Amino acid sequence: MKPTDLWKEIIYPLTDMAIVLALLFFWIMFRLIDWAGLLGIWLLVMVAPAYFRYLLYLLEARANGKEAPVPTVEMFAPADSMWTLTPLVLIALLIWGGIAIQTTGYAWLSPVFGLSVLLVIPSSLGILAVTHSPAESLNPFAIGRMIGVCGATYFIIPGVIVVTTFLFVWLISIGLPVILVDLLTSYQVILLFTLTGGVLYANDVGFDLEIDPPVVATEEEIASDLEKEREKVASHAYGFISRGNRDGGFAHVSDWIKQEPDASEASEWFFAAMLKWEVKEPALFFAQTYFAHLLHHEEDIRALKLISTCVHIDPQWRPRSEDRVHALQLAEKYKRDDLLTNLRN
Repeated sequence: MKPTDLWKEIIYPLTDMAIVLALLFFWIMFRLIDWAGLLGIWLLVMVAPAYFRYLLYLLEARANGKEAPVPTVEMFAPADSMWTLTPLVLIALLIWGGIAIQTTGYAWLSPVFGLSVLLVIPSSLGILAVTHSPAESLNPFAIGRMIGVCGATYFIIPGVIVVTTFLFVWLISIGLPVILVDLLTSYQVILLFTLTGGVLYANDVGFDLEIDPPVVATEEEIASDLEKEREKVASHAYGFISRGNRDGGFAHVSDWIKQEPDASEASEWFFAAMLKWEVKEPALFFAQTYFAHLLHHEEDIRALKLISTCVHIDPQWRPRSEDRVHALQLAEKYKRDDLLTNLRN
């Protein structure tokens, strides 16, 4: 990794407004926890899982070269994506190890222990983001393979964390307010995850890690998992659209559909899901894109059915201007005079 690339990775969290807003949100939440006394314990139970869930989603997105995620209400669901709670186990092990060293009277081992953990943590987090497997992320052999795949660039991660830690200590020594140092520390935590993702992306770790394959899921399990993931995407898109960001919502759906093997079937699912929303306008807007896709792939029957559904919901609905001639030709081909009359008006 070139020095310019490293610098871009270090300031990357500041270049994405979604990350900046997430940083400020979670920083404020943890400040509230610190001030809330006993109530802070309850807040911590709610916020900490969502925080690590967001950080791992951020790492995963960075490792795959995708846009940073935006914190959503779903991240606060206690039972959602249980694999994202693994960092809490790592923190517990770190605390237990530190206490054990102190109680044995070998306090001088603390820096060695801390450095050893710092060398291992990025690899473990990277494995967790790639595989979603808590067991694999704690597997010493997988951790070693991860470091081997990344090569020398891997050690940039702990190096940057060590340097920034010394910088913060120096800032405290010269009188920088603790609250600002606390904010910088929050940035350092996010940097650990984004920098790890950047190193993974630079080394194509998602393809080279060679994690042992999981047990093959049944068709029913695969269908169920796909349904749940689609529902999450639709819910996320609804959140965007309901707040006035229609482009962001449909871009989220479009990015997901591109990943599916059958884009037509996926588009049909999302169209049906949007029809269940209180307001039908987003579904009709999405139908224009869906209709263009069906025309491109010459799926006449599905396209005709889509026109019929949309016109039934809103007689004023029309395909995009560049697709209207094709819609008329389709109605003529299948002798749908009712649709011809409607589309011509």
